[in-house]
Amino acid sequence: MVRPRPGMMFRGMLKVVLIAIAASQILTTAFTVLARQIDAGLSPQIISVFGFVTCGLVSMWLQADARRAFGFAKEKGFVAAARDGQPGPRIAADCPRRWLVVLHIELNPAAVTP
Repeated sequence: MVRPRPGMMFRGMLKVVLIAIAASQILTTAFTVLARQIDAGLSPQIISVFGFVTCGLVSMWLQADARRAFGFAKEKGFVAAARDGQPGPRIAADCPRRWLVVLHIELNPAAVTP
């Protein structure tokens, strides 16, 4: 079993947070532009709530997508547990959506068991 490493888990969570914030900012800007065309007196609180909710939803979506990508990769044999004292699991170079598989392993190191 892979021992959870705080640095690895922190790196994975940092990736999720940064992607969620960036996507949320883009979507909130688009929402603001469109909503202000409909109602010029749109409350800033509504925009803030939209931004917070969007950030949470993007974060959940990204983690769920990483979980699905890992499940597919493991089922198809693209992911194998470490052998002979090698650090971390082995992920095939031709693994589809490899970065999501890596993200899932960073967030859940115990998911890869020998």
